[in-house]
Amino acid sequence: MTTTDLTTWMTGLRHQIHSYPELALHEVKTTALIKKTLTDLGVRVLPYPGATGVVAEIGHGEPTVALRADIDGLPVLEKSALPFASTVKGHMHACGHDFHTAALLGGARLLKAHEAELNGTVRLIFQPGEEGHVGAKLMIKNGVLNGVQAIAGFHNQPDIPVGTLALKTGPMMASNDNFDVTIKGHGSHAAMPEASHDPIVTLGELITALQTIRSRNIAPDAPLVLTLAAVQAGTTFNVIPDSAEFKGTIRTFSAANRQLAKERFYDIVEGVTKMNGQTTEIKWDRGPSCVNNDETLTDVLAKALADTVTIVPAHPCNADDDFALYQERVPGFYGFLGSGGTGVLHQSNYSCNDAGLIYGAKFHLMAAKAMLAAVSAGVLNPVDQAV
Repeated sequence: MTTTDLTTWMTGLRHQIHSYPELALHEVKTTALIKKTLTDLGVRVLPYPGATGVVAEIGHGEPTVALRADIDGLPVLEKSALPFASTVKGHMHACGHDFHTAALLGGARLLKAHEAELNGTVRLIFQPGEEGHVGAKLMIKNGVLNGVQAIAGFHNQPDIPVGTLALKTGPMMASNDNFDVTIKGHGSHAAMPEASHDPIVTLGELITALQTIRSRNIAPDAPLVLTLAAVQAGTTFNVIPDSAEFKGTIRTFSAANRQLAKERFYDIVEGVTKMNGQTTEIKWDRGPSCVNNDETLTDVLAKALADTVTIVPAHPCNADDDFALYQERVPGFYGFLGSGGTGVLHQSNYSCNDAGLIYGAKFHLMAAKAMLAAVSAGVLNPVDQAV
């Protein structure tokens, strides 16, 4: 198969997936398409207990390494005007997981053609539910890393040119903690505030006070983002409500600062609400830790891919990815592959260039071969699994 033929084949798959995006853990049709495509290629599809998601293998024997792509879409109304735009109103592949899926299927096609050259087994992980950081946790629970000794993947970046791979060792993407807070006060007539314990006043104080976590607790040269992204209180102009709510996220690259930020968050929220004669309910969603690239594996793959893509330094990204959960258990590498599109990730006008798919497919081929060689040579250090 020529490069042009493979690109055309992957493009057709991506457009099909893009036109019918499915949300996290509901990727039923996407799962069926992946299974059929792999089966048609003669790839072994393994039994997997999850309702969505696919695990497959190419090659035989030890060692075993893994490649991962995420498959879910987002609850975003598409405004790209593409001829293959989403046919599901309010749902969109606004993060390029269709690109990731098609590229790994392309990688599977290349790996199958080169199966006789593989000194071991390559496990293909098509992961559901990356959005909301539930998918990797579920797949790990279901055993997809059993026997795996290294893993690699990438995220497309529309602001990076096609044919370019941005990489770095160490922390690459931020940890993610989300919070959902309800302030419970006591309402009254808006003209009689003395009869209330006004949760809106408390909300206003907290909007400002929580920013001191960043400005007065974290060193100025240490990255940390705390954003209040949603607030809700009251229904009309003359009633003080009984409660107020806010939601947001904290991102950082330091485990110590992550813990400190959580401790200070609870101190401030509980302290301010108590001072105002109110109570609070805090729901804390601990998301993935940092995407943290293994130094040795990153060096191995940079050398292996040097003739396939243009290698450039990556800048740390405050977005998160649950690929980090795999890296907590085995040496892992995650890069940013240029997709030369428009918009930014999660925007309604996001798009990527199909010309980038061939580099994604070749990434998977070369990364798999390089990881097998590195594991066989004993150059990778095992990860401390006490996570």
